[in-house]
Amino acid sequence: MNDVSQKSGVSDTLVEARSGLFRATLLFGSIAVALAMIVVPTADQQAKQRVAAERARELDPITTGSNGTTNRQSYVSRRSVLTDPSKGPCLLFPDGTQRGAC
Repeated sequence: MNDVSQKSGVSDTLVEARSGLFRATLLFGSIAVALAMIVVPTADQQAKQRVAAERARELDPITTGSNGTTNRQSYVSRRSVLTDPSKGPCLLFPDGTQRGAC
């Protein structure tokens, strides 16, 4: 009877160990899936922002604005941040004429 109870105790211990291992696997697996669902979109978004920032470095940022003037004449003032500050802006008129540093 002692041998039977020892065998039963060993098999119960193995069943409990398997059950505990299975539960731990489910726990850590679900944690890994949850982290993957958070980390992957965040990394993708940061990669897209990095690509956009690299492309923006290749562009010449130009500031363009319209100014109301006297004599009811309108024009567009265009100035690049890369233009020498001592030069004036480029003025574009509705009739296609240009004045200034164009």
